[in-house]
Amino acid sequence: MIPVATRSLSFSNHAPRAFQVMHELLQRKELCDVTLQVGSREFRAHRIVLAGCCPYLRAMFTNGMLETGQNVVTLQDLDEELMETLLEYMYTGCVTISTTNVQSLLQGASLLHLTDLHRACCQFLQLHIDAANCLGIHAFADVYSCTELESVSRRYINQHFSEVIHHEEFLNLPECRLVELLSSDHLQVSSEEQMFEAALMWVNWVPSERQALMCGLMKQVRLPLLSDEFLENVVLQTEIVHGCPKCQSLVASAMHTKADPTSLSLISPRSQPQGIYVIGGRNSSDCQLKSMEKYDFLRDEWVTMGNMQIARTAVGAATLNGLVMAVGGECALAEPQDETMYLRCVEAYNPRLKEWLPLADMKVARSFASVCVSGDYLYALGGEDRTSTFNVVEKYDYKANSWSFVSSMQRKRAGSGVAVCDGRIYMAGGYDKSFHTDRASVECYDPDTKEWTFVAEMEKARSGLTLVTLGHCIYALGGRSRHNDMYYESVERYNTWTKQWSSVAPMNSPRAWPSVAVVDNRIYVIGGFDGSNRLRSVETYDPEHDSWTFIASLNMCRAGSGATVL
Repeated sequence: MIPVATRSLSFSNHAPRAFQVMHELLQRKELCDVTLQVGSREFRAHRIVLAGCCPYLRAMFTNGMLETGQNVVTLQDLDEELMETLLEYMYTGCVTISTTNVQSLLQGASLLHLTDLHRACCQFLQLHIDAANCLGIHAFADVYSCTELESVSRRYINQHFSEVIHHEEFLNLPECRLVELLSSDHLQVSSEEQMFEAALMWVNWVPSERQALMCGLMKQVRLPLLSDEFLENVVLQTEIVHGCPKCQSLVASAMHTKADPTSLSLISPRSQPQGIYVIGGRNSSDCQLKSMEKYDFLRDEWVTMGNMQIARTAVGAATLNGLVMAVGGECALAEPQDETMYLRCVEAYNPRLKEWLPLADMKVARSFASVCVSGDYLYALGGEDRTSTFNVVEKYDYKANSWSFVSSMQRKRAGSGVAVCDGRIYMAGGYDKSFHTDRASVECYDPDTKEWTFVAEMEKARSGLTLVTLGHCIYALGGRSRHNDMYYESVERYNTWTKQWSSVAPMNSPRAWPSVAVVDNRIYVIGGFDGSNRLRSVETYDPEHDSWTFIASLNMCRAGSGATVL
């Protein structure tokens, strides 16, 4: 028997060509078998195309509903212009979304269950959220069950509340929505004073209608958290409060609570605005620093915060349990000045108490250790002292306030980059005194198996670099080569899915021993040393445009500092 020759073919342009013909038939109104009645207009169309593109109409045509056998189908809650756009979309897959039509498109997509268009409209709105429209977008997303858009807009409101209150959307909120906002624990404000000011601004927008509501709004303000000066000189002197016995009673009760530490401790502050904290390092005068600065995103400025108990450079930093952790490092001995003390001590900054508190010491004193948080634990990896480079790894348990050793790395490293991605810890580069060499190797620790494995090496061997995670990628930034005394502005990206390194846009300045942070899908690289000078400059990377831009500089030069986000 002669074997039958076969060949399977798939023509990628078959379906697009068929839809192109159907669109031409629509334009000529040929072979149409159904009419959509929207307002005063009739739209001729093909039942099979509508059923294939629109789940809502498919259900109408196939589930035995009244419309199944009708030639004319009336659609409610759609306007004529919108229906024309949606029909064009169903036949061609093309649509133009703009700030003027996105809400009506989203309404139509929601009604007709056009999931791809619904998703595209939500993504468009996410890209265009700002302080002037976030409240409206949030309300809109809630009505039309746009879960991700609702979450993104809510997060934007929380993070930018101080800006939101200056726009008409806020001033025109209904009372019930304002009460819901003012009662939230998640609004990120620099102080509770802003909450009182927001309530007062809303009342003063339409004072004749809203003055009587001030007392109810003040109940949502955590008055005991206001300073005595603000209560006495601002709140009580406000005309509305001054003339309202109930408002004055609320202030008196707040004063009483402030005088009772036990009662005051039961009132929790709202979320503080997220900021980048930078600690320690070495300045332009070669002095180790105990100072801390915080980046204020709203004002684009660095604010000086409370000093650490010990001046230190080559310090590790991370956030654990709402605390800024300062781990190890080195400092100069008082006598003699040129001697270095390698530190095992750890301290933590409590932003609520605004003070640094000592925690349990590491088992190994070291500088240039890499510090990160994975799960519930803080890790300190590698580092060096006067004579040795380490591969030891310690894990800190906050509940027990104790350190313990875990599996050592396969290579000794100091001044390495560390990042956590999908629960695994990656250590890249670093310097080994034993071999007087910078490393290109990268190894990965799995806390579940407690094993270290090598992954693909970086393109450049380097120490004094920093490592950070964005999505499923890890970025290696800056550093230096001791072999040829070069300082790098280059940036490499490791894709944890493809297991490969590639180059992305370089920084504007070479930087060794910078600190790094990630906020809202952007990388912030802070300070460092360019081979000649310690730096104040800070630049941020936008992965969408593969570009770097400068933001406000630090108040002082820092290299070997630590950075974390809280």
